[in-house]
Amino acid sequence: MAEYLFSSQDRDKEYERLCLIQDSFDEKTKKYLLKSGLKEGMDCLEVGIGAGSIALWMKEQVGRDGSVFGVDLDTSYVDDKELRLIQGDILKVDIKQTFDLIHVRYVLIHNKDSQAILTKLKSLLKPHGKLVIEEPDFTLAKWIEAVDIEACKRVNSALCKMFEQRSLKAHYGSIVHLSLQELGFEIEENHSYLHLCSGREEVARVMAYSTKALAQMCLDTKLCSEDDIVKYISACDDKESLAVYYATIVVTASKGEDSTVLLGLDRSLRKDGFYVAKSDEEINECFSLMSLLRPHYNQESFLLQVKEQIADGYTLVYLYSGDTLVSLAGYRIVSNLAWGRYLYVEDLVSLEVQRSQGYGKKMIAHLIEIAKQEGCVQIHLDSGVQRFKAHKFYLREGFKIASHHFSMLL
Repeated sequence: MAEYLFSSQDRDKEYERLCLIQDSFDEKTKKYLLKSGLKEGMDCLEVGIGAGSIALWMKEQVGRDGSVFGVDLDTSYVDDKELRLIQGDILKVDIKQTFDLIHVRYVLIHNKDSQAILTKLKSLLKPHGKLVIEEPDFTLAKWIEAVDIEACKRVNSALCKMFEQRSLKAHYGSIVHLSLQELGFEIEENHSYLHLCSGREEVARVMAYSTKALAQMCLDTKLCSEDDIVKYISACDDKESLAVYYATIVVTASKGEDSTVLLGLDRSLRKDGFYVAKSDEEINECFSLMSLLRPHYNQESFLLQVKEQIADGYTLVYLYSGDTLVSLAGYRIVSNLAWGRYLYVEDLVSLEVQRSQGYGKKMIAHLIEIAKQEGCVQIHLDSGVQRFKAHKFYLREGFKIASHHFSMLL
């Protein structure tokens, strides 16, 4: 386990920060826990109990016939005899009980051993038990109004780099569902929401406290200065400022049967190579990877949208390596006066952990072959202005920035 980022924080300040987190997020957390099926008589586990508000609330929900355990590196912030507190690393503590529901909030992003933690949590679930995870993605931060927006942006970059330097992922929340699927969990809901607020609001105050505590780590990245941090904290306290501080992703998963079958498809029967998604099962199989690129869809809306696009000339192609879907692309064959007949790439995404294996390059080569077979004279694609890594990849693969793309929301 990586050292907890706030382990050196002053105790009173850390308690205040934990209470701010509770004030900011508890109402949404309660909604998702109730939606997952929390009810009277359940046995529940809270991993990362913090100041204890959610565990205490769960105890009220499960009543006298249920139980709530709380695990944390430090459980001393909670003093309640009705809760069963376990102090220590979740990977090392011995828990013999199994649970109907396990809740984790803002814990896995701090741990290099997140996959091992998920594996243990699965072993602690009863058959068909539920796991509710809330984790952030700090890469989605965006400053809209501030006295010095560029300084705030530099601090955001430093915060993300700080995670990377500790072999952690600042965007962990956006990919946790992939880890769950790999372990055989059935994803019931994958929902995200942006924390858009003005200064002095609760999330802004949480980030001010966190940035103060992590200031030296941010400075160590060399991406921001002390003056930048002062300006960032000042913006967090300025009612006139406006920012998306980050996003929280909530995933509800159930413990399914252990097997190599994903959505009814036996992956062990797949050979390495390219496939075209045609059936509902094949389209659904592409959802988890596509959600890295298009996170605003849930599984149901994704299936409906892709089927509608296929009926209108869209093709969804995906690449398997071993028993893993590693890359996919959505494209159309189009003709117009400007470019003649061409292949237009609407979607292209590869597993981040596999990019060094060249799967994105293989997908581009495959699309080029399709374009030639279809009599196309060009390939075109658009890429968001913020996707710098993608731009470098496309330029390396021979694409040129040929025009500006203009859009208007209606």
